Amino acid sequence: MKRKKNRFWLFVFSLMPGAGHMYIGFMKMGVSFMAGFLLSCVVVGITGIGALAAISIIIYAYAFFHANNLGSLDDEQFAAMEDEYLFGFADMDYSRLKLSRKNKNIAAAALIVLGVCMLWNVGFGMLRDYMGWDNPMIRAIYYTMRDEVPRVVIALAVIWFGVALLRGKKDTEAPLMQLEQKERQPKEPMGEEKGKQSEVPKGEQSGEQMKELRGEEKDGQADGQQEV
Repeated sequence: MKRKKNRFWLFVFSLMPGAGHMYIGFMKMGVSFMAGFLLSCVVVGITGIGALAAISIIIYAYAFFHANNLGSLDDEQFAAMEDEYLFGFADMDYSRLKLSRKNKNIAAAALIVLGVCMLWNVGFGMLRDYMGWDNPMIRAIYYTMRDEVPRVVIALAVIWFGVALLRGKKDTEAPLMQLEQKERQPKEPMGEEKGKQSEVPKGEQSGEQMKELRGEEKDGQADGQQEV
C-alpha cells in the first residue's frame, strides 16, 4: 500500500532505480523502472555498444527524480497518484498491437544496424588481438570507425530527413493548389446556365420544325376538303 515515508530513506532507496518507488508503495512503477534499467544494462553488455548506455542513464535519472518528487507531494496529491506501469502498458490491448509497414521497416533497419555493430565489435576485437594494438593500421581503422563513420551516418540521416520533409510538403501542397484553382475559376451566371439548358441542338430544332410544317399542311388540306 502506498504511504509517505521518511524522505532520507526515500533518497537512499531511490539511488537504485525503482527501489524508491517500491519503498513508498508504488510497486508497479518500481518494477517498471527497475526492469527497464536492468534490461538496458544487459543490452549494453551483450552488444558492447557504449552509445546505448545513454538509455540507462536517462532511465536512472528519471527514476531518481520521479521518486523524490512523489515523496515531496502533499497528502492530497500523493493520495491521488495512481500506481501504474510505465507508459500505460497495463491498459494496452496487445491483440491489436501490430506494426504498420512503415514501422516494420524502421524496426528492421534498427535491428540490422544493431546486428552490424555487434559483428563489428566482435570482428575488430579479434583482429586487434591478432595484430596488436600497436599496429598503425589497427589504430587508423579504430579511430576512423569511432569518429568519422558516425559523422557520415548522421549527415546522411539529416539529408534524408530534409528530403522527406520536402516531399511531405509537396504532397500536402498539391491538393491545396487544386482546391485554390477550382475556387478561382469564374462561375457562370444563373441566366446563362438556364439558357444553355433550354437550348436545343440544331438537328433537334430542324426536326421539330419539319413536324410543325407537316402538321400545318395536314390542317390546311383538311380545311380545303371541308370547304368542298
